[in-house]
Amino acid sequence: MASKENIGAIIFSRYDSSRLYGKALLDIEGRCLLGRVIDRAKLVKGVSKIIVATSNRKIDDAIYRFALSENITTFRGSSSDVFGRALDACKKYKFDIFARICGDRPFLDYELISDGIKIIKKSNLDLVTTMFPRTYPPGLTTEIIKKELLERFDKKVLNQFDREHLTTFFYKNPHDIKIRNIENRNYQSMKNIRLVVDNQDDLTRAKWIARNLAIERNIKDNNSVIKLALRYERLD
Repeated sequence: MASKENIGAIIFSRYDSSRLYGKALLDIEGRCLLGRVIDRAKLVKGVSKIIVATSNRKIDDAIYRFALSENITTFRGSSSDVFGRALDACKKYKFDIFARICGDRPFLDYELISDGIKIIKKSNLDLVTTMFPRTYPPGLTTEIIKKELLERFDKKVLNQFDREHLTTFFYKNPHDIKIRNIENRNYQSMKNIRLVVDNQDDLTRAKWIARNLAIERNIKDNNSVIKLALRYERLD
């Protein structure tokens, strides 16, 4: 059953972040934020295609042009209805399952996402996550979602916040939804770190981590990312 399912990775990105304007294309040690997300998404195992999902607004033309320069397909849809954008992208590219990748995670854990894909392929699940409850810090959140889940709830998810945040409705209303949470026995030791880029402080941290990964020649190593993030918090 699951081996025949088409699995994609959808990177959600927009240009006009209110807290860090234009962050998707801001430089992080020689590679922009979205470029770093794409680089790590390419390391995820089990996906047939990576797409960047952005809005159809003119301001997001910059996202489209960058993805084009990276030979990455772009899907454009509603700015505020991320739920609808995800579902429409799945329909267009015939994804049965997709890994949700937010474009503000330059150090995403591709091994964790790969494991999540394995779990959902082996089991009859709707959603594999690290958010029910949270077991990984911001920037390492992993969500693997069945298209059928979005189809089933498309007419029921009416709240604007839930439409914009895609999965919040499922966590608030888990009845009749098959959710598997990925456990993390090391969460207590890492729960205070941030690996997301959402403001200027996050950008400063990301640059420091990226610079030290390059120095240590461990650019792709997930454990090194966590160790450096912990080190940064001690220095801060």
